[in-house]
Amino acid sequence: YNAAFESAKKANTPKTWKELCLACVQAGEYKLANSAGMNIVIHPDHLDELIHTYEKYDVSDEMINLLEQAQTLDRTHIGIHTELGVLFAKYHPEQLMEHLRNRFQDLNISKLLRVCERYQLWPEAVYLYSHYNEFDNAINCMIEHSPSAYQHEQFVSLIQKVRNTDVYFKAVIFYLEE
Repeated sequence: YNAAFESAKKANTPKTWKELCLACVQAGEYKLANSAGMNIVIHPDHLDELIHTYEKYDVSDEMINLLEQAQTLDRTHIGIHTELGVLFAKYHPEQLMEHLRNRFQDLNISKLLRVCERYQLWPEAVYLYSHYNEFDNAINCMIEHSPSAYQHEQFVSLIQKVRNTDVYFKAVIFYLEE
């Protein structure tokens, strides 16, 4: 695999790096797969396929490790940060909130909102809604999923920013009952 890695360096094309990475993942050579993967993740068009490959071989933690390292690259892009958030939601939800706080400006918010809803990560969804200036949706999420999403200070802060009067009255009633 080391010789293949040297050949891929000479060719330096996404296709070559992708083939090498796939072969290394299949063989369990994760260190070399990681090195090859660093040359693929910088190309947004190849990121989904690479993630699918790692998930297919049930080594999502290796993919998470690769994307965490890729965040430090000069050629990083929104897809790297967003897909890392998706993987956190799927496999390590306890790490997602920290990732959202650290990388909020570098994320595809609408994609991560759908993922949070799919995996029922309501506090994270409220965070994304509130920082995306979707205060009505944040309040609705807190009301609908109050056992896990409701936080008093955050609710009081957000209710002042609600635009829809129906949502506002619904929130006031909920607050009084809660």
